[in-house]
Amino acid sequence: MTPTLTPEQARQVPGIVRSYLTARDSGRYADAAALFAPDSVVVDDGRTFTGIDAIADWVTESATAVEHTTTLLEHSVVDAETVDLLVRIDGAFPGGTATLRQRFRTDFGVIRRLTIGPAPEPGLTPG
Repeated sequence: MTPTLTPEQARQVPGIVRSYLTARDSGRYADAAALFAPDSVVVDDGRTFTGIDAIADWVTESATAVEHTTTLLEHSVVDAETVDLLVRIDGAFPGGTATLRQRFRTDFGVIRRLTIGPAPEPGLTPG
């Protein structure tokens, strides 16, 4: 897997999100999962994963199910607890490319919620 963040992006993306991406990209899936609170929720591709055990399984499965690369296109700090990433995923899946929004909600140094879905259409207010 190629790193999601360039060195410049790594300096700009907030700490807990950067730590998650770095651990996931380097194959340290248990370390990535450990950044979530015990009662965290991940919503990805219409599926919901609740609790650290389910999230740990999701981290590993989502990182290894198909060969892919993830490229950070942009990020924004929405507020003190929310970081949005716009990422492009290229890989061996139908269509071969997808642009997604990853919304991280954090609290006291842990990830509380991660919602992954289609990128908002240009000109629309993200939700």
